[in-house]
Amino acid sequence: MKTLIIDVGHGGNDPGATGFQFKEKDWNLKMSLYQYNRLKELSANVALTRSSDETLSATARTNKIKSKYDYCISNHFNAFNGEARGIETIHSIHSIGKLAIDIADALHDATKLPLRRVFNRRNSAGKDWYFMHRLTGSTQTVIIEYGFIDHAKDVAFYRSDENFIKAAEAVIKVLCVYLGVKYQTPKATLYRVQVGAFQSKENANNLVYQLKKLGYDPFITV
Repeated sequence: MKTLIIDVGHGGNDPGATGFQFKEKDWNLKMSLYQYNRLKELSANVALTRSSDETLSATARTNKIKSKYDYCISNHFNAFNGEARGIETIHSIHSIGKLAIDIADALHDATKLPLRRVFNRRNSAGKDWYFMHRLTGSTQTVIIEYGFIDHAKDVAFYRSDENFIKAAEAVIKVLCVYLGVKYQTPKATLYRVQVGAFQSKENANNLVYQLKKLGYDPFITV
């Protein structure tokens, strides 16, 4: 089985991008914890760079990752000028970018947010621009920008927990393929509603009859 570490971008005294009173570090943590717990549930071999609002230097962060895992996703939300929006994924100059492309496509299909680009970038020395690629050794790292925290439409989308989970699950589904883990949809939570309790079974049966006439599917438990 392949291994994965989820890097939770920013944290502690580094809030990352901000917009509409939201901080990137908080959304990064929310996304990462959900993905981590779901992948654990699916029996994946997965770790986190941080699990709380912790400050991590670039060195401390990459030391947790460097050549210790097969894959790393680094979770982020973007910001620019309040007008740019959509999904980006970034891969190393030494990678063909297949994982980055698969994640970007899955996110776009699941969320319907614009897909801005999948790219890599070199610095003036011809090395990877981003330290998450440059300093993580043989671990294949993809930076995911889920949207723009300073764009009204992207923020409106991610303010919904249902949409947040939709994006998280899209990435999880791709990762399962790469990790060799069988993907299963999240288990539905059932909420029971009790509308009455009776000492007389006749009264209970009468309520069941009335509820069935209204189109409900009630049942009696003891």
